[in-house]
Amino acid sequence: MDDTKVLTELNLQFIDAWRNGSWDLLGPILSPSFQYLDGTTGDVMDIQRYEESLRANPIPTIEIDQVVVHVDGDTAVVSARSWRTTERYTRYADTYERRDGTWLCVHACVWPLPQAAA
Repeated sequence: MDDTKVLTELNLQFIDAWRNGSWDLLGPILSPSFQYLDGTTGDVMDIQRYEESLRANPIPTIEIDQVVVHVDGDTAVVSARSWRTTERYTRYADTYERRDGTWLCVHACVWPLPQAAA
C-alpha cells in the first residue's frame, strides 16, 4: 500500500475517533510523545490531556474536505479543512513520522479560518 493511501486512511481514523470520542481508535496512531497545539489559544497539550479532551468532547458532526497529504521520506503532513457547522471552518495539520514501517502522528494543530477564506 502506498504512503498516501495509508496516511489518508489514518486521517479518516483520526476524524472517526473524534466523532466517537474513542481513544481506542486514536491512541494506536499517536506517538507517546504526541503534542497538540491549539491554533486559537496557543495552548499546548500533551497526550494525556489530549486523551481527556477527546473523551470529554466528542464531535459527532465533524466533517472534512480539501485533504492534502505531503510525504517527504519518513515524515508526512496531512492537512484538511474541517467544520461542525458551515458557519465556522477550521484547518488542521497533523505531522506523522514513520517508525519501524508504521506511521505515527507526532503533532497536530488546528486553527480557525477567517469567514472570508472558508
